[in-house]
Amino acid sequence: MADDKANGIVLGQSFEKCMSDETTAQQQLITLWPANAGPVRDRCEAEATSLAGAQSYVDLLTCMQAADLVNPPSPAARLKGGSKNRNAK
Repeated sequence: MADDKANGIVLGQSFEKCMSDETTAQQQLITLWPANAGPVRDRCEAEATSLAGAQSYVDLLTCMQAADLVNPPSPAARLKGGSKNRNAK
């Protein structure tokens, strides 16, 4: 319990805070949802609704963030392997 508090984990948050978190996640998903791939959306939607039958925008957003779909690396940031001419001048 002390470790949870030290890490900023609140186990007994108020109903109002919970609803505020859900609303914020829903608003973020409005723009993210259509921009992301179908199979991952389907997987995240299944995960977000599987916990005791409850649906959660926070769980859905967390899943999509974990899948690294929210901020995919730019094409320039991807590694392309070694270059034969890398050390040539």
